[in-house]
Amino acid sequence: MILGELLSKDLEKYQRIEKAKADFAFFCKTYLPHAFSVPIAEYQKIILDIINKRALTKEHIQALKRFIKPQYHAYLQENLHLEGLLDIEPRDHGKTTRMTQAFPLWLALTKEKVFVVILAASAEKAKEVISSIKFELEQNERILEDFGDLKTDTWSKKKIVLVNGNAIAGYGAGEALRGVKEKFLRPTHIICDDLLKEKDVNSPSLRDSLYKWFKRVVMNLGKGAMIVVVNTILHPDDLPSRLFAEIENKQLHGWVGLRFSVLTPEGTPLWPERWSLEDILKKKEQLGSYVFATEWENEPIPEEARKFKKEWFQFYSTTDLARVSFKKVVMAVDPATGKATGDYSAIVVAGITESGQIYVLDTFGERISDLKLIARIIEKFRLYKPEKIIFETQTFQEIYKNQLVREASKEGLILPVKGIKHTTNKEMRISKLSPLIESGLILFKEKGQELLLQQLEEFPKGHDDLPDALEMCVSELIEKKQLEPQVYPLHVTREAIAITKGLNLSKEVPWRSIIV
Repeated sequence: MILGELLSKDLEKYQRIEKAKADFAFFCKTYLPHAFSVPIAEYQKIILDIINKRALTKEHIQALKRFIKPQYHAYLQENLHLEGLLDIEPRDHGKTTRMTQAFPLWLALTKEKVFVVILAASAEKAKEVISSIKFELEQNERILEDFGDLKTDTWSKKKIVLVNGNAIAGYGAGEALRGVKEKFLRPTHIICDDLLKEKDVNSPSLRDSLYKWFKRVVMNLGKGAMIVVVNTILHPDDLPSRLFAEIENKQLHGWVGLRFSVLTPEGTPLWPERWSLEDILKKKEQLGSYVFATEWENEPIPEEARKFKKEWFQFYSTTDLARVSFKKVVMAVDPATGKATGDYSAIVVAGITESGQIYVLDTFGERISDLKLIARIIEKFRLYKPEKIIFETQTFQEIYKNQLVREASKEGLILPVKGIKHTTNKEMRISKLSPLIESGLILFKEKGQELLLQQLEEFPKGHDDLPDALEMCVSELIEKKQLEPQVYPLHVTREAIAITKGLNLSKEVPWRSIIV
Protein backbone atom coordinates (compact mmCIF):
# COMPACT_ATOMS: atom_id res chain seq x y z
CA MET A 1 0.00 0.00 0.00
CA ILE A 2 2.76 2.41 1.00
CA LEU A 3 4.83 1.41 -2.01
CA GLY A 4 1.83 2.01 -4.25
CA GLU A 5 1.32 5.47 -2.80
CA LEU A 6 4.98 6.31 -3.29
CA LEU A 7 4.88 5.11 -6.86
CA SER A 8 1.72 7.13 -7.43
CA LYS A 9 3.33 10.27 -5.98
CA ASP A 10 6.45 9.73 -8.05
CA LEU A 11 4.31 9.36 -11.15
CA GLU A 12 2.40 12.55 -10.33
CA LYS A 13 5.67 14.38 -9.75
CA TYR A 14 7.10 13.10 -13.03
CA GLN A 15 3.97 14.10 -14.95
CA ARG A 16 3.94 17.50 -13.26
CA ILE A 17 7.56 18.20 -14.17
CA GLU A 18 7.09 17.00 -17.74
CA LYS A 19 4.06 19.22 -18.18
CA ALA A 20 5.94 22.17 -16.67
CA LYS A 21 8.76 21.63 -19.16
CA ALA A 22 6.35 21.91 -22.07
CA ASP A 23 3.96 24.54 -20.72
CA PHE A 24 5.24 27.85 -19.32
CA ALA A 25 1.75 28.90 -18.16
CA PHE A 26 1.37 25.63 -16.22
CA PHE A 27 4.78 26.20 -14.62
CA CYS A 28 3.74 29.69 -13.45
CA LYS A 29 0.46 28.54 -11.93
CA THR A 30 1.94 25.40 -10.35
CA TYR A 31 5.22 26.65 -8.90
CA LEU A 32 4.60 30.38 -8.51
CA PRO A 33 0.94 30.67 -7.44
CA HIS A 34 1.80 33.53 -5.07
CA ALA A 35 3.09 35.58 -8.01
CA PHE A 36 0.20 34.60 -10.29
CA SER A 37 -2.70 34.93 -7.85
CA VAL A 38 -4.83 36.89 -10.34
CA PRO A 39 -6.16 34.77 -13.22
CA ILE A 40 -3.95 35.02 -16.30
CA ALA A 41 -5.45 37.31 -18.94
CA GLU A 42 -6.26 36.02 -22.41
CA TYR A 43 -3.59 38.19 -24.03
CA GLN A 44 -1.03 36.93 -21.48
CA LYS A 45 -1.86 33.32 -22.38
CA ILE A 46 -1.03 34.14 -25.99
CA ILE A 47 2.30 35.69 -24.98
CA LEU A 48 3.10 32.62 -22.86
CA ASP A 49 2.34 30.36 -25.81
CA ILE A 50 4.56 32.46 -28.09
CA ILE A 51 7.38 32.11 -25.54
CA ASN A 52 6.64 28.41 -25.17
CA LYS A 53 6.94 27.79 -28.90
CA ARG A 54 9.47 30.55 -29.62
CA ALA A 55 7.28 31.35 -32.60
CA LEU A 56 4.57 33.75 -33.71
CA THR A 57 2.05 31.81 -35.77
CA LYS A 58 -0.86 32.97 -37.90
CA GLU A 59 -3.15 31.77 -35.12
CA HIS A 60 -1.30 33.94 -32.61
CA ILE A 61 -1.57 36.96 -34.88
CA GLN A 62 -5.30 36.50 -35.39
CA ALA A 63 -5.86 36.16 -31.64
CA LEU A 64 -3.64 39.16 -30.77
CA LYS A 65 -5.50 41.54 -33.08
CA ARG A 66 -8.38 41.58 -30.58
CA PHE A 67 -6.06 43.18 -28.03
CA ILE A 68 -3.78 45.41 -30.12
CA LYS A 69 -4.77 48.59 -31.95
CA PRO A 70 -4.90 48.30 -35.77
CA GLN A 71 -2.05 50.79 -36.26
CA TYR A 72 0.26 48.33 -34.49
CA HIS A 73 -0.69 45.22 -36.46
CA ALA A 74 2.23 45.78 -38.86
CA TYR A 75 4.58 44.58 -36.10
CA LEU A 76 2.86 41.19 -36.03
CA GLN A 77 4.78 39.24 -38.64
CA GLU A 78 4.63 35.45 -38.75
CA ASN A 79 7.89 33.91 -37.58
CA LEU A 80 8.52 30.28 -36.69
CA HIS A 81 11.87 30.88 -34.98
CA LEU A 82 11.92 34.10 -32.99
CA GLU A 83 15.19 35.92 -32.50
CA GLY A 84 13.62 38.87 -30.72
CA LEU A 85 10.36 39.80 -29.02
CA LEU A 86 9.23 43.29 -28.05
CA ASP A 87 6.74 42.88 -25.22
CA ILE A 88 5.29 46.34 -24.57
CA GLU A 89 2.59 46.36 -21.91
CA PRO A 90 1.01 48.90 -19.53
CA ARG A 91 2.20 49.38 -15.98
CA ASP A 92 1.01 46.87 -13.40
CA HIS A 93 0.19 44.17 -15.93
CA GLY A 94 2.69 41.61 -14.64
CA LYS A 95 5.25 41.85 -17.42
CA THR A 96 8.31 41.96 -15.12
CA THR A 97 7.02 39.13 -12.91
CA ARG A 98 6.21 37.02 -15.95
CA MET A 99 9.09 37.79 -18.31
CA THR A 100 12.01 38.86 -16.09
CA GLN A 101 11.50 36.58 -13.09
CA ALA A 102 9.31 33.57 -13.99
CA PHE A 103 10.64 33.08 -17.53
CA PRO A 104 14.34 32.77 -16.51
CA LEU A 105 13.31 30.41 -13.68
CA TRP A 106 11.36 28.22 -16.08
CA LEU A 107 14.26 28.08 -18.52
CA ALA A 108 16.84 27.30 -15.82
CA LEU A 109 14.71 24.56 -14.24
CA THR A 110 13.26 22.85 -17.30
CA LYS A 111 15.70 23.32 -20.19
CA GLU A 112 19.24 22.20 -20.91
CA LYS A 113 22.36 24.27 -21.61
CA VAL A 114 20.68 27.55 -20.71
CA PHE A 115 22.44 30.78 -19.81
CA VAL A 116 19.98 33.63 -19.19
CA VAL A 117 21.28 37.20 -19.06
CA ILE A 118 18.96 39.76 -17.44
CA LEU A 119 19.59 43.42 -18.26
CA ALA A 120 18.04 46.26 -16.24
CA ALA A 121 18.38 50.05 -16.14
CA SER A 122 21.07 49.75 -13.45
CA ALA A 123 23.27 47.10 -11.87
CA GLU A 124 21.30 47.48 -8.63
CA LYS A 125 18.00 46.77 -10.40
CA ALA A 126 19.53 43.68 -11.99
CA LYS A 127 20.73 42.47 -8.57
CA GLU A 128 17.19 42.85 -7.22
CA VAL A 129 15.89 40.54 -9.95
CA ILE A 130 18.62 37.95 -9.30
CA SER A 131 17.80 38.16 -5.58
CA SER A 132 14.12 37.40 -6.20
CA ILE A 133 15.03 34.40 -8.39
CA LYS A 134 17.46 33.11 -5.74
CA PHE A 135 14.72 33.40 -3.13
CA GLU A 136 12.43 31.11 -5.14
CA LEU A 137 15.21 28.55 -5.66
CA GLU A 138 16.10 28.60 -1.96
CA GLN A 139 12.70 28.96 -0.28
CA ASN A 140 9.96 27.83 -2.68
CA GLU A 141 8.82 24.46 -1.30
CA ARG A 142 7.15 23.38 -4.53
CA ILE A 143 10.32 24.00 -6.53
CA LEU A 144 12.50 22.29 -3.91
CA GLU A 145 10.20 19.26 -3.77
CA ASP A 146 10.19 18.67 -7.52
CA PHE A 147 13.61 19.96 -8.61
CA GLY A 148 15.66 19.66 -5.42
CA ASP A 149 18.37 21.90 -3.99
CA LEU A 150 20.11 23.36 -7.04
CA LYS A 151 22.50 25.71 -5.25
CA THR A 152 26.20 25.66 -6.16
CA ASP A 153 29.31 27.58 -5.13
CA THR A 154 28.52 30.22 -7.76
CA TRP A 155 25.62 31.94 -5.99
CA SER A 156 26.27 35.68 -5.88
CA LYS A 157 24.23 38.86 -6.18
CA LYS A 158 25.17 39.08 -9.84
CA LYS A 159 25.27 35.49 -11.04
CA ILE A 160 23.97 32.06 -10.06
CA VAL A 161 24.84 28.64 -11.48
CA LEU A 162 22.50 25.70 -10.84
CA VAL A 163 23.49 22.07 -10.24
CA ASN A 164 22.15 21.21 -13.69
CA GLY A 165 24.71 23.58 -15.24
CA ASN A 166 22.25 26.30 -16.21
CA ALA A 167 23.07 29.87 -15.21
CA ILE A 168 21.39 33.26 -14.72
CA ALA A 169 23.28 36.58 -14.54
CA GLY A 170 22.20 40.20 -14.18
CA TYR A 171 23.80 43.41 -15.45
CA GLY A 172 22.98 47.09 -15.75
CA ALA A 173 22.50 48.96 -19.03
CA GLY A 174 25.74 50.24 -20.47
CA GLU A 175 27.99 47.72 -18.70
CA ALA A 176 30.86 46.07 -20.57
CA LEU A 177 29.45 42.66 -21.54
CA ARG A 178 31.74 41.51 -24.32
CA GLY A 179 32.76 37.91 -23.79
CA VAL A 180 30.15 37.18 -21.13
CA LYS A 181 29.73 33.41 -20.79
CA GLU A 182 29.35 30.55 -18.31
CA LYS A 183 32.30 28.22 -18.92
CA PHE A 184 31.87 27.46 -22.63
CA LEU A 185 28.22 28.52 -22.74
CA ARG A 186 27.33 31.84 -24.35
CA PRO A 187 24.02 33.58 -23.48
CA THR A 188 21.04 31.68 -24.85
CA HIS A 189 18.35 34.11 -23.67
CA ILE A 190 18.63 37.85 -23.02
CA ILE A 191 15.87 39.64 -21.09
CA CYS A 192 15.91 43.45 -21.23
CA ASP A 193 13.60 45.07 -18.68
CA ASP A 194 13.04 48.85 -18.94
CA LEU A 195 16.65 49.70 -19.80
CA LEU A 196 16.18 53.46 -19.99
CA LYS A 197 16.09 55.34 -16.70
CA GLU A 198 13.15 57.69 -16.40
CA LYS A 199 15.38 60.69 -15.72
CA ASP A 200 17.17 60.04 -19.05
CA VAL A 201 14.05 59.79 -21.21
CA ASN A 202 14.18 63.34 -22.58
CA SER A 203 17.91 63.30 -23.37
CA PRO A 204 18.54 62.61 -27.09
CA SER A 205 22.20 61.80 -26.43
CA LEU A 206 21.37 59.24 -23.71
CA ARG A 207 18.69 57.66 -25.89
CA ASP A 208 21.24 57.39 -28.70
CA SER A 209 23.85 55.96 -26.35
CA LEU A 210 21.51 53.22 -25.10
CA TYR A 211 20.43 52.34 -28.65
CA LYS A 212 24.04 52.03 -29.84
CA TRP A 213 24.97 49.92 -26.81
CA PHE A 214 22.01 47.62 -27.44
CA LYS A 215 22.90 47.18 -31.10
CA ARG A 216 26.63 46.86 -30.62
CA VAL A 217 26.75 44.81 -27.41
CA VAL A 218 23.41 43.17 -26.55
CA MET A 219 22.60 41.91 -30.03
CA ASN A 220 26.05 40.30 -30.24
CA LEU A 221 26.11 38.51 -26.87
CA GLY A 222 25.26 35.07 -28.19
CA LYS A 223 24.65 33.58 -31.61
CA GLY A 224 21.06 32.42 -31.85
CA ALA A 225 20.17 33.91 -28.46
CA MET A 226 16.55 34.92 -28.01
CA ILE A 227 16.21 38.56 -26.96
CA VAL A 228 13.10 39.71 -25.11
CA VAL A 229 12.61 43.44 -24.56
CA VAL A 230 10.10 44.02 -21.75
CA ASN A 231 9.14 47.67 -21.64
CA THR A 232 6.72 50.52 -21.40
CA ILE A 233 7.13 53.12 -24.16
CA LEU A 234 8.53 56.23 -22.47
CA HIS A 235 9.34 58.33 -25.55
CA PRO A 236 8.54 58.11 -29.29
CA ASP A 237 12.30 57.93 -29.91
CA ASP A 238 13.32 55.51 -27.14
CA LEU A 239 14.87 52.08 -27.73
CA PRO A 240 11.65 50.05 -28.18
CA SER A 241 10.19 52.75 -30.44
CA ARG A 242 13.25 52.54 -32.70
CA LEU A 243 13.07 48.75 -32.71
CA PHE A 244 9.39 48.90 -33.64
CA ALA A 245 10.25 51.09 -36.62
CA GLU A 246 12.94 48.63 -37.72
CA ILE A 247 10.51 45.70 -37.44
CA GLU A 248 7.97 47.56 -39.56
CA ASN A 249 10.65 48.37 -42.16
CA LYS A 250 11.80 44.72 -42.15
CA GLN A 251 15.26 45.66 -40.89
CA LEU A 252 15.07 43.34 -37.87
CA HIS A 253 14.68 39.83 -39.23
CA GLY A 254 13.24 37.33 -36.81
CA TRP A 255 11.73 40.01 -34.54
CA VAL A 256 8.09 40.69 -33.70
CA GLY A 257 6.51 43.48 -31.66
CA LEU A 258 3.55 43.34 -29.29
CA ARG A 259 2.26 46.78 -28.29
CA PHE A 260 -0.60 46.79 -25.81
CA SER A 261 -2.67 49.57 -24.25
CA VAL A 262 -4.61 49.22 -21.00
CA LEU A 263 -7.78 49.27 -23.10
CA THR A 264 -8.39 47.05 -26.12
CA PRO A 265 -9.50 48.52 -29.48
CA GLU A 266 -13.09 47.85 -28.36
CA GLY A 267 -12.57 49.89 -25.18
CA THR A 268 -12.57 46.97 -22.75
CA PRO A 269 -9.86 46.38 -20.11
CA LEU A 270 -6.82 44.44 -21.33
CA TRP A 271 -6.65 42.53 -18.02
CA PRO A 272 -10.21 42.72 -16.62
CA GLU A 273 -9.42 40.25 -13.83
CA ARG A 274 -7.10 42.87 -12.32
CA TRP A 275 -8.21 46.22 -13.75
CA SER A 276 -11.89 47.04 -14.20
CA LEU A 277 -12.92 49.88 -16.48
CA GLU A 278 -13.88 51.92 -13.42
CA ASP A 279 -10.42 51.37 -11.90
CA ILE A 280 -8.74 52.40 -15.15
CA LEU A 281 -10.73 55.63 -15.39
CA LYS A 282 -9.91 56.43 -11.76
CA LYS A 283 -6.23 55.83 -12.46
CA LYS A 284 -6.39 58.19 -15.45
CA GLU A 285 -8.02 60.82 -13.26
CA GLN A 286 -5.31 60.43 -10.62
CA LEU A 287 -2.36 60.52 -13.01
CA GLY A 288 -3.60 62.99 -15.61
CA SER A 289 -3.74 62.23 -19.32
CA TYR A 290 -0.08 63.04 -20.01
CA VAL A 291 1.32 60.44 -17.58
CA PHE A 292 -1.49 57.98 -18.31
CA ALA A 293 -0.71 58.10 -22.05
CA THR A 294 2.86 57.04 -21.36
CA GLU A 295 2.54 54.58 -18.50
CA TRP A 296 -0.77 52.93 -19.38
CA GLU A 297 -1.41 53.46 -23.09
CA ASN A 298 2.15 53.21 -24.42
CA GLU A 299 1.55 56.34 -26.48
CA PRO A 300 3.74 59.02 -24.88
CA ILE A 301 3.80 62.69 -25.78
CA PRO A 302 7.46 63.80 -25.80
CA GLU A 303 8.28 66.87 -23.73
CA GLU A 304 9.46 68.73 -26.83
CA ALA A 305 6.11 68.12 -28.54
CA ARG A 306 3.96 69.60 -25.79
CA LYS A 307 2.02 72.63 -26.93
CA PHE A 308 2.03 74.28 -23.50
CA LYS A 309 4.85 74.03 -20.97
CA LYS A 310 4.48 74.53 -17.25
CA GLU A 311 7.27 77.10 -17.07
CA TRP A 312 5.36 79.35 -19.50
CA PHE A 313 2.45 79.97 -17.14
CA GLN A 314 2.55 83.42 -15.54
CA PHE A 315 0.26 84.51 -12.75
CA TYR A 316 -1.39 87.51 -11.19
CA SER A 317 -2.58 87.93 -7.60
CA THR A 318 -5.95 89.23 -6.47
CA THR A 319 -4.25 92.43 -5.29
CA ASP A 320 -3.02 93.05 -8.86
CA LEU A 321 -6.63 93.37 -10.03
CA ALA A 322 -7.18 96.45 -7.86
CA ARG A 323 -5.25 98.56 -10.38
CA VAL A 324 -6.60 96.91 -13.52
CA SER A 325 -9.31 98.34 -15.73
CA PHE A 326 -10.79 96.02 -18.33
CA LYS A 327 -11.77 97.15 -21.78
CA LYS A 328 -13.85 94.03 -22.29
CA VAL A 329 -14.88 90.93 -20.30
CA VAL A 330 -16.37 87.81 -21.88
CA MET A 331 -17.46 84.36 -20.78
CA ALA A 332 -17.24 81.13 -22.80
CA VAL A 333 -19.11 77.93 -22.04
CA ASP A 334 -18.36 74.42 -23.29
CA PRO A 335 -21.15 72.15 -22.03
CA ALA A 336 -20.60 68.40 -21.85
CA THR A 337 -24.03 67.78 -23.38
CA GLY A 338 -23.72 65.28 -26.22
CA LYS A 339 -19.98 64.75 -25.71
CA ALA A 340 -18.04 61.67 -24.64
CA THR A 341 -18.61 60.26 -21.18
CA GLY A 342 -16.19 61.75 -18.70
CA ASP A 343 -15.90 65.16 -20.36
CA TYR A 344 -16.25 68.27 -18.25
CA SER A 345 -18.70 71.10 -18.56
CA ALA A 346 -16.44 74.14 -18.71
CA ILE A 347 -16.78 77.87 -18.06
CA VAL A 348 -14.00 80.43 -18.54
CA VAL A 349 -14.25 84.17 -17.85
CA ALA A 350 -11.50 86.43 -19.21
CA GLY A 351 -10.89 90.14 -19.61
CA ILE A 352 -8.59 92.30 -21.74
CA THR A 353 -7.09 95.67 -20.80
CA GLU A 354 -6.45 98.66 -23.06
CA SER A 355 -2.83 97.57 -23.38
CA GLY A 356 -3.85 94.11 -24.59
CA GLN A 357 -3.06 92.10 -21.47
CA ILE A 358 -5.48 89.20 -20.97
CA TYR A 359 -6.46 88.02 -17.50
CA VAL A 360 -8.15 84.66 -16.95
CA LEU A 361 -10.55 85.79 -14.23
CA ASP A 362 -12.40 82.59 -13.45
CA THR A 363 -12.60 78.97 -14.52
CA PHE A 364 -15.02 76.19 -13.75
CA GLY A 365 -14.84 72.56 -14.82
CA GLU A 366 -16.97 69.76 -13.42
CA ARG A 367 -19.06 66.81 -14.50
CA ILE A 368 -22.49 68.18 -13.64
CA SER A 369 -26.03 68.15 -14.96
CA ASP A 370 -27.30 70.72 -17.46
CA LEU A 371 -29.45 72.41 -14.81
CA LYS A 372 -26.53 72.80 -12.43
CA LEU A 373 -24.39 74.19 -15.23
CA ILE A 374 -27.08 76.78 -15.98
CA ALA A 375 -27.02 77.82 -12.32
CA ARG A 376 -23.24 78.25 -12.53
CA ILE A 377 -23.50 80.34 -15.70
CA ILE A 378 -26.01 82.68 -14.06
CA GLU A 379 -23.88 82.89 -10.92
CA LYS A 380 -20.78 83.91 -12.87
CA PHE A 381 -22.73 86.33 -15.05
CA ARG A 382 -23.89 88.15 -11.91
CA LEU A 383 -20.33 88.27 -10.62
CA TYR A 384 -18.46 89.44 -13.75
CA LYS A 385 -21.13 91.04 -15.99
CA PRO A 386 -19.49 89.82 -19.24
CA GLU A 387 -20.42 91.54 -22.52
CA LYS A 388 -20.91 88.16 -24.19
CA ILE A 389 -21.59 84.59 -23.16
CA ILE A 390 -20.14 82.50 -25.97
CA PHE A 391 -21.17 79.01 -26.99
CA GLU A 392 -20.22 76.84 -29.92
CA THR A 393 -23.34 76.32 -32.02
CA GLN A 394 -22.56 72.64 -32.59
CA THR A 395 -22.84 71.87 -28.89
CA PHE A 396 -25.20 74.58 -27.70
CA GLN A 397 -28.52 73.21 -28.87
CA GLU A 398 -31.53 75.48 -29.18
CA ILE A 399 -33.41 73.66 -26.45
CA TYR A 400 -30.52 74.19 -24.03
CA LYS A 401 -30.29 77.86 -24.97
CA ASN A 402 -34.00 78.36 -24.38
CA GLN A 403 -33.71 76.67 -21.00
CA LEU A 404 -30.82 78.95 -20.00
CA VAL A 405 -32.67 82.08 -21.10
CA ARG A 406 -35.82 80.93 -19.32
CA GLU A 407 -34.03 80.26 -16.04
CA ALA A 408 -32.23 83.61 -16.23
CA SER A 409 -35.46 85.50 -16.93
CA LYS A 410 -36.94 84.08 -13.72
CA GLU A 411 -34.27 86.09 -11.94
CA GLY A 412 -34.85 89.18 -14.05
CA LEU A 413 -31.73 88.69 -16.17
CA ILE A 414 -31.24 89.01 -19.91
CA LEU A 415 -28.15 87.07 -20.91
CA PRO A 416 -26.01 88.28 -23.88
CA VAL A 417 -25.68 84.83 -25.44
CA LYS A 418 -23.63 84.56 -28.64
CA GLY A 419 -23.36 81.40 -30.71
CA ILE A 420 -20.25 80.86 -32.83
CA LYS A 421 -19.45 78.35 -35.54
CA HIS A 422 -15.84 77.24 -35.80
CA THR A 423 -14.23 76.86 -39.22
CA THR A 424 -11.01 75.19 -38.01
CA ASN A 425 -10.55 72.08 -35.89
CA LYS A 426 -10.27 72.30 -32.13
CA GLU A 427 -6.61 71.27 -31.86
CA MET A 428 -5.51 73.95 -34.30
CA ARG A 429 -7.58 76.62 -32.52
CA ILE A 430 -6.27 75.78 -29.06
CA SER A 431 -2.69 75.54 -30.35
CA LYS A 432 -2.88 79.21 -31.35
CA LEU A 433 -2.88 80.09 -27.65
CA SER A 434 0.65 78.72 -27.28
CA PRO A 435 2.66 81.88 -28.17
CA LEU A 436 0.27 84.08 -26.20
CA ILE A 437 0.80 82.00 -23.06
CA GLU A 438 4.55 81.65 -23.63
CA SER A 439 4.89 85.41 -23.98
CA GLY A 440 2.93 86.14 -20.80
CA LEU A 441 0.18 87.89 -22.72
CA ILE A 442 -2.33 85.61 -20.98
CA LEU A 443 -2.12 85.65 -17.18
CA PHE A 444 -3.67 83.10 -14.83
CA LYS A 445 -4.88 83.47 -11.27
CA GLU A 446 -2.40 82.27 -8.66
CA LYS A 447 -4.85 79.79 -7.16
CA GLY A 448 -8.03 78.08 -8.28
CA GLN A 449 -7.28 77.43 -11.97
CA GLU A 450 -5.32 74.19 -11.60
CA LEU A 451 -7.63 72.12 -13.81
CA LEU A 452 -7.25 74.53 -16.73
CA LEU A 453 -3.46 74.50 -16.36
CA GLN A 454 -3.42 70.70 -16.16
CA GLN A 455 -5.50 70.37 -19.32
CA LEU A 456 -3.22 72.82 -21.13
CA GLU A 457 -0.13 70.83 -20.08
CA GLU A 458 -1.69 67.57 -21.26
CA PHE A 459 -3.02 68.98 -24.52
CA PRO A 460 -3.67 67.49 -27.04
CA LYS A 461 -3.81 64.13 -25.24
CA GLY A 462 -6.22 64.69 -22.38
CA HIS A 463 -9.44 66.58 -21.77
CA ASP A 464 -9.57 69.94 -23.54
CA ASP A 465 -12.87 71.39 -22.32
CA LEU A 466 -11.34 74.32 -20.41
CA PRO A 467 -8.68 75.15 -23.05
CA ASP A 468 -11.47 75.17 -25.63
CA ALA A 469 -13.48 77.64 -23.54
CA LEU A 470 -10.35 79.75 -23.02
CA GLU A 471 -9.71 79.85 -26.76
CA MET A 472 -13.28 81.05 -27.38
CA CYS A 473 -12.75 83.85 -24.85
CA VAL A 474 -9.44 84.92 -26.38
CA SER A 475 -10.84 84.83 -29.92
CA GLU A 476 -13.65 87.12 -28.81
CA LEU A 477 -11.28 89.49 -27.00
CA ILE A 478 -8.77 89.74 -29.86
CA GLU A 479 -9.65 90.39 -33.48
CA LYS A 480 -9.71 87.19 -35.52
CA LYS A 481 -7.06 88.32 -37.97
CA GLN A 482 -4.67 88.79 -35.07
CA LEU A 483 -4.92 85.10 -34.14
CA GLU A 484 -3.51 83.76 -37.40
CA PRO A 485 -0.70 81.35 -36.45
CA GLN A 486 1.91 82.83 -38.77
CA VAL A 487 1.77 86.10 -36.85
CA TYR A 488 3.59 84.64 -33.84
CA PRO A 489 7.22 83.66 -33.73
CA LEU A 490 7.09 81.06 -30.94
CA HIS A 491 10.01 82.36 -28.92
CA VAL A 492 9.81 86.15 -29.39
CA THR A 493 7.82 87.72 -26.60
CA ARG A 494 7.72 91.33 -27.80
CA GLU A 495 6.18 90.42 -31.13
CA ALA A 496 3.68 88.10 -29.46
CA ILE A 497 2.47 90.96 -27.28
CA ALA A 498 2.42 93.46 -30.12
CA ILE A 499 -0.19 91.49 -32.01
CA THR A 500 -3.00 92.65 -29.78
CA LYS A 501 -5.10 95.57 -30.84
CA GLY A 502 -4.17 98.90 -29.34
CA LEU A 503 -0.80 97.80 -27.96
CA ASN A 504 1.96 100.21 -28.93
CA LEU A 505 5.40 99.17 -27.72
CA SER A 506 8.56 101.17 -28.31
CA LYS A 507 11.76 99.24 -28.86
CA GLU A 508 13.16 100.66 -25.65
CA VAL A 509 10.43 99.32 -23.37
CA PRO A 510 10.62 95.60 -22.50
CA TRP A 511 7.20 93.92 -22.39
CA ARG A 512 7.64 92.68 -18.80
CA SER A 513 7.65 96.30 -17.55
CA ILE A 514 4.13 96.85 -18.86
CA ILE A 515 1.53 95.78 -16.31
CA VAL A 516 -1.70 97.19 -17.75
